[in-house]
This record gives sequence, structure tokens and C-alpha cells, in this order.
Amino acid sequence: MAATKPEPTQKATPEYPSAEIGQASRGPQKKAIATPTRRQAEEARRQRISPTLTPKQAKARERDAKNKARDEALTKTHALPANTLIRDWVDRRWNVGEFLLPVMLISLVFSLVVSAYWWPPAMAVGMYAVYALVLLFALDSFIMWRGCRKQLLKFFPNGSLKGKLGYAIARTYLMRRSRQPSPRVKRGSPWMWPNVPEPDPVKPKAEKTKPEATKTKTETTK
Repeated sequence: MAATKPEPTQKATPEYPSAEIGQASRGPQKKAIATPTRRQAEEARRQRISPTLTPKQAKARERDAKNKARDEALTKTHALPANTLIRDWVDRRWNVGEFLLPVMLISLVFSLVVSAYWWPPAMAVGMYAVYALVLLFALDSFIMWRGCRKQLLKFFPNGSLKGKLGYAIARTYLMRRSRQPSPRVKRGSPWMWPNVPEPDPVKPKAEKTKPEATKTKTETTK
């Protein structure tokens, strides 16, 4: 019998991959990432829910949470109608308290400089001026609160006045530009509360009358 010639093997090319390459691609392949065990999966889940933080990160998170809670509490406090009335009452008048801190600082620096170089008793004079300004602030705060308390009892007869005096005084010694929420009434404006402009009355629409049809020439001319 004639010997059969072996079939020529085909070289592996991009168009004709070899059989070995095809068999290797069809065989089982190893995963690039090993499947985590049950213990590792539970540990990863705990880290997602409550991650382990360093002391610095824990302090930063606690500080952010406190700031957020404080901002929410201030927003709720400012939104109360009684506090809105207090802010409008304080913002519409001139208050001694808003000039208290700047004048005290200027008086202290001025008295120190003058007493050191020119006139030694200037320090005592400056202190007496500060005391007089504090007394004037107390008198102005008393007058402010007397009027504000009257308005609170008028509009909120069943409301509590607890904490309202401190809220009003805390706003009086702040300069107008630094007050939050910002003032919504002008200084010296007449007292109207609630300070909500009344809507313009709706005027009824005038019905359009159709022009009468012009008479024809035959009707007008005889």
C-alpha cells in the first residue's frame, strides 16, 4: 500500500489561527480576581456601612455634624413668626448697640496712645466714656424691648416670651450689614407688621364692543 502523505499543517496567522490556539481559547480560564470569601464579603459590607475612621477623620465628621445641626436649629429659630417681628422691630430703628463695639475699640486705642505720649489721664477719661456708653446701651435696650414686647403681646397673645429678649439684644449690637437674616425693612420706616405688601386689586376686563357694521351704499344713498 502506498504511504499516505501527511496533510500540511497550516501556520497560525491572523486569518487562520491554529487549532492549538482555538483549543486553548475554548478551555477553562482563570478569573482575574478571586471570588471573596464569606468573611471578606461581610467585612467589606461592614466597611461600607460604618467605615473605620482615623481619629482626625472622626473629629472632622463630628464637627460637620454639629455645624449642620446648629445651622438647622438656627434656620428653624429664624423662621418663627415672633422672631420675624423682633427682627423687623430692631431693624427699623437706630440702636446704640450696633455702635458699641466699634466705639469701645476706638476709645481704647485712642486713650492708650494719648495717655502714653501726651496726656496720662486720657486712660481714665476713656474708661469713663466706655462706662457711659454701656449705660446708654442698657437704656436703649430697655426702650427697644418695651416697645417690642408690646407688639409681641399684641400679635401673639398666647405665645411665650422666653428667650425673646436675648434674641432682640443679640441683634441690636450687630452692625446692620452683618445681621443674618438680612434686614428687610428700611431704617426709620413706619411700623407695619406683617410687612407683606397687599396685592393689587384685580381690575375686571373691559368687554370689547364690536364696531357696528357700516351701512351699505345702497342704504345710505337714496
